[in-house]
Amino acid sequence: MAAPALSAPLTCLTAGGLGVTYALLQLRVGLHRVNTGISLGNHGADGKEDESLVAKSRAGGNMQEYVPTGLLLMLLMETASPLPRRLVAAFGGAFALARLSVAYALTNANNPKVDHIPPRKYGFLATIGLLVAGGAYLAAEAVKSLRK
Repeated sequence: MAAPALSAPLTCLTAGGLGVTYALLQLRVGLHRVNTGISLGNHGADGKEDESLVAKSRAGGNMQEYVPTGLLLMLLMETASPLPRRLVAAFGGAFALARLSVAYALTNANNPKVDHIPPRKYGFLATIGLLVAGGAYLAAEAVKSLRK
């Protein structure tokens, strides 16, 4: 018996990629904790804040803050709106790129060889722009539907 076709393959692809990325970011936090012996909080045995642990934690935490809303908007655009597939795919690709950009920037926040400000700034701006655009589009479509 053949498996049923996915009803939202673009969202599944984006969610899958971002899910694996999130898991890898959190794995880095866990391994850092194991290697340093910091089980809770961000301070080492010397009482000093471990800046590398904070940066790694923020990279995963920041992804966790924005990705669910972006994926929900994408899912609704793919399954409950007349938006063409190529535009849904563009939204997903841009959203994933924006989130990966911020994750890269936060992960390298303490690396003096990496200028982390541009990818963080532009990734954040792209994320907010996409969330506003996606939310506004869906709200407008809902209003049109309710007026019928």
